[in-house]
Amino acid sequence: MKKEIKKTKFKKFLTTLRSGLEQFGRAILVPVTVIPLLALIGSIGYAGQAIATEVGTYSGGTKIALDAIKNIGMIAITNIDFLVAIGLAAGLAKSEKVSAALSGIMAYAALHFAANLMLQVVYPEMLKNAKEYGLITRFGVISFQYSAFGGMVAGLIGYYIHKYTYKLKFPEFLSFFGGPRFSPVASTLVAWIIGMPIGVVWIYINQGLKSVGESWQHMGAGAPLLYGIANRALIPFGLHQVINYFLYYTSVGATWVNGEGVVIEGIYNVAIAKLGEGVFITAKDTWIVNGTFPTNIFSLGGASLAMYMCIPKENRKVAGGAIISAMLASALAGTTEPIEFTFLFTAPVLYGLHIIFTGLTYMTMYICGFAQVSTRGSGIITWLAVDAMNFKNIQNVWGLFIVGPIAGAIYFGSFYYLIKKFNYNTPGRDGEIAVMITKNNPIKDQENLENKDLKDKAKSNKKEQYDEEFILNIINGCGGKENIKIMANCITRLRVTLVDKDKFNAEIINKTNCYGIKDMGDQKQIIYGPRVTNIATKVREYLGVED
Repeated sequence: MKKEIKKTKFKKFLTTLRSGLEQFGRAILVPVTVIPLLALIGSIGYAGQAIATEVGTYSGGTKIALDAIKNIGMIAITNIDFLVAIGLAAGLAKSEKVSAALSGIMAYAALHFAANLMLQVVYPEMLKNAKEYGLITRFGVISFQYSAFGGMVAGLIGYYIHKYTYKLKFPEFLSFFGGPRFSPVASTLVAWIIGMPIGVVWIYINQGLKSVGESWQHMGAGAPLLYGIANRALIPFGLHQVINYFLYYTSVGATWVNGEGVVIEGIYNVAIAKLGEGVFITAKDTWIVNGTFPTNIFSLGGASLAMYMCIPKENRKVAGGAIISAMLASALAGTTEPIEFTFLFTAPVLYGLHIIFTGLTYMTMYICGFAQVSTRGSGIITWLAVDAMNFKNIQNVWGLFIVGPIAGAIYFGSFYYLIKKFNYNTPGRDGEIAVMITKNNPIKDQENLENKDLKDKAKSNKKEQYDEEFILNIINGCGGKENIKIMANCITRLRVTLVDKDKFNAEIINKTNCYGIKDMGDQKQIIYGPRVTNIATKVREYLGVED
């Protein structure tokens, strides 16, 4: 009996932990998704600078214009602490998000004022040589470079204080200052108190974070191997964004001091900053990026081709188009989940193989010294805009076209053999479109194609429209408005927390042409790919809720 109770408690703990990490991963996307497009714009400026310098025209109006483009690209990277403090607090909050956002930024300001006070009391010699000790000016005071990690702490403080104060009621003569107006004030006070001990120990915390980052470097080729494996293994649970955040944007990933003495943290940020200053980038600098491009463009392309070739000819017109569409999403834009979810559910052994192959691809790119730089969305479009235009500053950037085709061929051969050998029900192989659906609803047999309603539906889906019928299918499929506790989303999935999961109707949901459905605890994850943001917004507007 005691063992069963312990087992139940442990299971509940794991569920709570997973839910919390998932919520954090979803919320952190709010601020960090600002970075990629701006970084892409910045990379165009870097490439223009390199070209202009080469031909001797980097002066006058040309210099001003290119520098402006570069600076725009660096806005988000050099101010990521502000973005995280505001975006994380707002992303986690369920209501009164403006108040939550203000709470996050005020908490971050308080952390810096508290740190400045501790510097005056405990480390006054550091204030005398601020640049030497890596201090910066934030909110008008000299403080530590908390960067994205400090922004995360402030965002969490702002969120929790907001959560417990935004409904507070004050006496009538003070009622104007109550509720959501009080949350930023309370966050400021609490963060200032918390910020004092943080200010005292920050030097040691910062060193600890750097040590974690350096430990990855000491692992050599083992680091990209483990990262590639972990990243793909966590994708089905939506938790890959958690480890990505720390590696991409904090000192856990990398630390570099630019020419002006500003500390840049995170592998993605450092790579873009180095491009901006014309510093040569090696495969060691970008160890968590190098394997992304060959995986997205070539490996999954090989897997897609294998699945397509394994479809009986009579089914290729229906299922084949869906596979090709998903493959293009991965190859062009780096959105891999649509194609990965075509075989994750129907042939999990193939996904297991994909996990191992991905790790090996990352390791191979690292060992061969084939560097790649990304601003996220690691597909052909990003590669042309960033890597091709800055090829002189990136180590052996052409290596993508050596490892990529080899990886694609291995994927094609392995997938084709295993699908045929074990008769896996990948899309189109059992008379129905298994999980991947983009142009038609699931069909049980070929005769259903003769159904006029299905034909009309297939035609209308060529141009996606999120009308009232579409939205109602999602709501009704989830058991109705009263059965929906939380309607949230990440980059590719609609994450719906339900009161009663038994009321969930996959048949109705499938009418919306989702890529697949994942069961996670009390939550159903409906996969729509990049279009999910617009879908989630429409559904929440219809339900009359913020999140």
